[in-house]
Amino acid sequence: MDEEMLLHHQLALRAEWLMGRSRRGRSLRKTRAARRWFQRALSVMAYHHPDRSACLNNLGVLLHWEFRRTGEEEPLERLLEVNARIVMFLPPGHPDRRRHRHNLRALLAEVLTAEWRPGLAARLLPLAREAAAEEDARSGPLLAHCLDDAYRESGELSALREIVELWRASAVAGAPDPEWGWVPFHELGRASRTLGVRTGEREALAEAVECGRRAVRLCPGGHAGRAGCLRELANSLHADFVDGGPGDGGTSALREAEECAREAVSVAPAGSGERASCLSTLGIVLRGRFETGRDLAALREAVRACRESVAGLAADDTRRRALFNNLSAAEQELFKRTGEVAAAHRAVAASRAAVASLSADDPQRAGTLSELGNALHLLAATLHPRLPPGGTPEVLGMGEVPVLVEAVETAREAVALESEPRARSAALTNLSIAARTLHEHTGDRVALAEAIDGAREAVALGGGSDLAVALYTLVQALTRVPATPESLRETRRCCDALARRAAPTRVRVLAHRLLGRAAMAADPPRPDLALAAYERAVGWLPRLAPRQLLRADREFGLGEFAGLPAEAASAALALERPERAVVLLEHARGVLLREGLGHEEELDALRRAEPALAEEFALLRERLDASDRAGAPLYADGFAPPVPAAEEAARHSEWADRWEELLTRVRRLPGLAGFLLPPTPEELRRRVGDHPVVLVNPSPFRCDALILTADAPVRVVPLACAMDELRSVAEDFARHAVPGPGGATEARLLGRLEWLWERVGRPVLDALGATPGAAGGPSRVRWCPVGVAAGLPLHAAGVPGRPGDSVLDRVVSSYTTTVGALPSGPPGRGRGGRRLVVVEVARAPGARELPGAVLETRRLTELTPDATVLSGPAATREAVLAELPGHEVAHFACHAVTDPRSPSLSALLLHDHVAAPLTVLELGAARVEHGALAYLSACRTGGGEERLADEAVHIASAFQLAGYRQVVATLWPVGDGDAGRVADDFHTALAAAGTTADAASHLHHAVRALRDDAPGEPSRWAAHFALGG
Repeated sequence: MDEEMLLHHQLALRAEWLMGRSRRGRSLRKTRAARRWFQRALSVMAYHHPDRSACLNNLGVLLHWEFRRTGEEEPLERLLEVNARIVMFLPPGHPDRRRHRHNLRALLAEVLTAEWRPGLAARLLPLAREAAAEEDARSGPLLAHCLDDAYRESGELSALREIVELWRASAVAGAPDPEWGWVPFHELGRASRTLGVRTGEREALAEAVECGRRAVRLCPGGHAGRAGCLRELANSLHADFVDGGPGDGGTSALREAEECAREAVSVAPAGSGERASCLSTLGIVLRGRFETGRDLAALREAVRACRESVAGLAADDTRRRALFNNLSAAEQELFKRTGEVAAAHRAVAASRAAVASLSADDPQRAGTLSELGNALHLLAATLHPRLPPGGTPEVLGMGEVPVLVEAVETAREAVALESEPRARSAALTNLSIAARTLHEHTGDRVALAEAIDGAREAVALGGGSDLAVALYTLVQALTRVPATPESLRETRRCCDALARRAAPTRVRVLAHRLLGRAAMAADPPRPDLALAAYERAVGWLPRLAPRQLLRADREFGLGEFAGLPAEAASAALALERPERAVVLLEHARGVLLREGLGHEEELDALRRAEPALAEEFALLRERLDASDRAGAPLYADGFAPPVPAAEEAARHSEWADRWEELLTRVRRLPGLAGFLLPPTPEELRRRVGDHPVVLVNPSPFRCDALILTADAPVRVVPLACAMDELRSVAEDFARHAVPGPGGATEARLLGRLEWLWERVGRPVLDALGATPGAAGGPSRVRWCPVGVAAGLPLHAAGVPGRPGDSVLDRVVSSYTTTVGALPSGPPGRGRGGRRLVVVEVARAPGARELPGAVLETRRLTELTPDATVLSGPAATREAVLAELPGHEVAHFACHAVTDPRSPSLSALLLHDHVAAPLTVLELGAARVEHGALAYLSACRTGGGEERLADEAVHIASAFQLAGYRQVVATLWPVGDGDAGRVADDFHTALAAAGTTADAASHLHHAVRALRDDAPGEPSRWAAHFALGG
């Protein structure tokens, strides 16, 4: 034995002796000593010596032991070097190489089950690949875990695809231990979902869902992994829903996702990291439910779940980015839905926390910065309200919009960091939105060009749900520049693509409306293109308010499109198609009103055809109305009680599905194909009857009056005014028409009435032939104001000092919300018996006293001695709702309040209004089968907010829904004395006539008498109007 061989042999023996002592005594000192002796032995050993592989293997084992005992990463770094030397030294089939792989598998299993350290598993990837070269059930999963860590660091798509293949092979092979048989399917589902979301591969998402379901089936109840299985399945179902769109299958997937997420939260250990992840997933799914159906209850619960998920999260918790990102997204939606400024601030704070949790080179940084840019953009909106489409930019300096500038810069940084196509598409979309808004406020044309270019690239790169958002964003940007034939063609292509895709209905309606506006504003205008776009938008409008939503959410969905009906009609008028304009107005307006009104003749026809269906219809309507009322507190200002239980929400949805299925069955019956649908042109003419209906249609492009009669084509009367002028007049009356002396204010209102006469009243009445002294003209006109015109006192337009120059001097006026809302036949004379119920609340808790209410009630009982009176403490919600069905006429003398944010919560102030308000929701759900007339001697019962003007959501329309053929209401508050006088004159005439058929005429004369006594004070006499009849 030569001297060199003797030396390495002695060194190796010493090392082996120390290694044995180290194993027995678990001595770190001896482990490190043995490591040094093996290193010395290897340093003097010939490269091809047969003992070299054994020494390398032993050195690897010692490095493993040292890592186990210290947790330090240095031994692992040295082990990587040892592994490289073994791989280079030994052929693949050598026994020592197989033994080395076995040792590596033990090491990797130990490392990967210890506390996770970012990047550690990725650095061990060479060891995992070597271990996986030996066929073993553990090899593939170990390599997959290391690749997963590497993928998080690099974002390499090839690594992700390899992970999917490894887990797929593991799932086919099955787990060695049946207790853990769910693990391969769980991991394959997670990896396939990540692949599907990133690439848009639908088959990957389908595999994710199927594997997730199988993992849940295999993981037994009570197992520590069950919460994670349920959470991953919920995530996969949600991803599949988002990518596939909200069709029937998508909706069921979302429901299943919510069920899984809720169960995951319920079984996850309290205070655990798993529970935090499950809460965040529940927040994501609930936000998806909101984005699909605009369900505010779901959104509020989503925000709460996401807030709880980040509570107590450690500063170094690896989930911080994802959980804070999800919280930011939920807070952003809450701000957009409710306008809660604090939510916008919370969204920015959450996004900043997510960004702060990442290193500068983290592959997730781009997407997280993009989310921060979104949040900053919304926060900027709270400081500088967004400009309406078609508006003139508010020219501000860059220094005046620092938050908006930061939003753009952050979005640019996100785009610069992102290279993967779909993620880059989303980042470019966000940049386009922020840059366009910057242009709107500063006039910066470079920013607008950046918005257009960014959106175009986003469309080119996008796929799945991202593409729909990118297309709409491009439409938004393109319609900010003056329309050209090229820009209109590009905008139309985007809208056509949205129409073909499973894009959210809201996005499609918004995009087509913008196309319609751009086409109408082009030079020259393109009303043909505009009409086609508007017709599509109007056709989709009812889908924004499905019965599955609570009433306030349906109102919000429709309120986002205030003014759309008038715009659509104006496009038809530009093409000289007035009949089409009327049909569009009827289809696009009164969507909720039409559903609740249900004309008696339709219901009678259903009762005759299928009594059982009629009974089911009444039952479902009552259940859904009750569910709406139960959910009303969610929408009260400043009040957000706990969300109703999931079972209640599911029950409401189930009833809504049954409602839709019932309507389908009813419409298959002979003669009932149009049940609860907008009336046909023929039906509209039948409803007009003897008195013309005048639709006043103001739009941004033109203002017209459409005269509809039973026996002639629709006539168009162009109006010499602009929509903004009419809005200004309505706002003046809403703001300045208040009880009490006010000479300057009254003079202003008189001027407004004169302007309204010259621009609307006189042209319409002249066209009708209703001129002073003319024979054959109409004695009565029914006004049907559209959009902003709904707040105008059209019946009072004129110059009081010039006889004949006012609507009051020429015709009797009444109003209708839509033409289809008019009863189809003449009013009956009633059933006899008890006709009048009077509700008097002069002293409502917390409200100003109304002494005139007592006088009104006294006078009414003199005129109708057998009237039923509910006065003071007796006038409760329950008592009133019980008495209404038994009386044909109802008179209310009390206060009323209007809720501008949730008009369905507007209410009459009865004695118990604090605890039990009589709201629009409550009134509309009442069933007064023989209701002839409701007289509302209360404040502003016929006025509402512009955003819901076309749905007529106010107290007066609620009485129509309840079943009253005619309603007397006011557009603004009226003084106690004047209200009493008009009521006295009206009811005196009504009692003399013995019928409610001429109620509009009685009101007309009462108002004229007050006007004649106080011509210079229109706030006193112009508020009262008659609805219906």
